[in-house]
Amino acid sequence: MARSGMRMITTLDGKSIASGVHMRTTVLLCLLAAIAQAQSFQRYDFTFSGGAAACLGKCYGPNDTSPSLGATGGVRITPGIELEAGVFAAIDPVGQGCDHFGCITPSSDYIWVPFGVRFIRPIAHDRLEFSAGGGGLFEHFSTSAQVGLAGYDYNGFGGYVKASLAVALDRHRHFWIGASPRLNIANSGNYRDRWFLITGDIGVRF
Repeated sequence: MARSGMRMITTLDGKSIASGVHMRTTVLLCLLAAIAQAQSFQRYDFTFSGGAAACLGKCYGPNDTSPSLGATGGVRITPGIELEAGVFAAIDPVGQGCDHFGCITPSSDYIWVPFGVRFIRPIAHDRLEFSAGGGGLFEHFSTSAQVGLAGYDYNGFGGYVKASLAVALDRHRHFWIGASPRLNIANSGNYRDRWFLITGDIGVRF
């Protein structure tokens, strides 16, 4: 019964509908394979950074350089475009201050929260990667209270630009190392903060 039904369908109007169904199935499978290949790139990126931060221009305190630590998370919406956000810190940028009464070393920190987009250019068979990006920035500065002095803090908003060069450590490209220079710009009241950061990066992707 099924075979006679198939024969009726395949000979309707003198055309082979079965071969047409086979062709459509083949095209559909090819499209699904193409979609799966397009979505096979690693979507999630977590990077930990450490390096140095340098104040450009007028700084709050006598120091113009300090250690810097940070972390960034990203989600790729295409193989070449990634949305990212992170947090970075300049540790004890104020440093020690001395006068005729003595010296004080307040605890101080700049905290930056960048959020933006990164554009990626893979090279060397996807084992080496150059990227550049930028976006908005939230800044928080704080310094602790000392004997005879009150603590102080302020918030600011601005933007950042960055570039990165990274190389994969394994053939599946899950683990990466690299380096990233970035410029943070933020304004708050009378303060115009300009900080240049250079960091080494260790990342994992999946």
